[in-house]
Parts: sequence; structure tokens; C-alpha cells
Amino acid sequence: MNIPKIFFTGLILLFRIHSFGQEPPEKYQGTFYKIGFNYGFGSVDNPIFSDGDYFYEFQLRKFQIYYKIKEGNIFDYEFIFQPEVNTVKHQLTSDRYIVSRHHPLIERVEEMQSFKTFNEYIMNFGVIIRKNIGLKSSLYLLASIGPGYFERTTERMEEGIGFSDNLAFGFSYDIKRFFIDTRLGYRHVSNGDINAVNDGYDAMVIDLGIGFYL
Repeated sequence: MNIPKIFFTGLILLFRIHSFGQEPPEKYQGTFYKIGFNYGFGSVDNPIFSDGDYFYEFQLRKFQIYYKIKEGNIFDYEFIFQPEVNTVKHQLTSDRYIVSRHHPLIERVEEMQSFKTFNEYIMNFGVIIRKNIGLKSSLYLLASIGPGYFERTTERMEEGIGFSDNLAFGFSYDIKRFFIDTRLGYRHVSNGDINAVNDGYDAMVIDLGIGFYL
């Protein structure tokens, strides 16, 4: 009887049985792999920049759909699709911006100075570069852009079609098949030079979200 041969054959069989019983690590490359919802707040008055001529703040509600492009050794690359319904509060607090520039809306100063609340409806498309930290957490950089519809005219942006540009730094933490997400970012909205009133708004944004893996 060839004892060494039997011994090594047994080891190989045990290894194959053990390997067969192991769950392979989840790979999401090339799939829609998680969805979530983020709620955020933004304002033009923040530690980085502000303007005393107008008040403009907003609440963000984002439905998030993630698609894994590639899983790399250092970074993962993803698409993100973000339908948004946002609520804006606005008021022109000084007429200097309109009067001193012969603004196209100079005859609507009183309307601009009235406090108003309206909605934005935006579809953002973005790219995420993600760095995993251990098995449960990750840091990421997000850049996105998308068209939207803005319900009201302000002194810096006309009612109708507009665009939202976003850049954010975020952190995500997994809890089993769920995850929590937080990010800090910069947001610019404007009419993209398709209207005469097109200065737009620059704001800092912070949001928090929750979601789950598909």
C-alpha cells in the first residue's frame, strides 16, 4: 500500500470539499448592486462663501441607484443615478444686484424680494471613485451633472430647464446588507447659458442616507 500517495490524495479531496463549501466573495462588477435614499441640506451662506444680497437654501431628497463599473485592487469605479425632488427657499434681500447691473428682471424687483418656496426636479448622472477601508467602510469621491426643471424665476436663474453640477466627498459604512452614507459637497445650479438670467447659485451641501445591497 502506498501510504504517501493515499495521504496526499486524501488531502487533495479534503481541500476540494472545503473549497466547494466556501461561499465565494461577492463580486458586483457589471451590475446594479445597491440602492438608497439620501436627505440633505444646502445653503449659499456657509463658511466658504456667502452673499448678503439674497437668501437661498434648499432641502435635497435623492433616490440613489449604484452600478459597479469595475472592482480594482486600489479603487472601485461606479456609476450613480440620482433622481431628486428638492425644495428651495429664496428671497432677494437687496436690490443692488438687479439695479446696479441693468438686470433683465429689473421690472420684477418686488417679485424677487418676496419670500418664496418652490421645487426642483433633477436627474443627476455621476461617477464614483471608491476606496474600501477594511471590509465594512469606504471613502469616495463623487462627481455628477444632470438636467432639471426649476419651478420659479429668481434674480440669478430663470424658471424652466436648468442644470445641477455636484462634487462631493463621502463615507459609507456597511451593516450586513444595509449601509449608511454621509457626504459633504459643493453644488452649482444654473440655466447652462440657455437663458438671459444665468448666474446661478453656488452652495455647500451635507447629506445623510441609508440603503441596501441588491
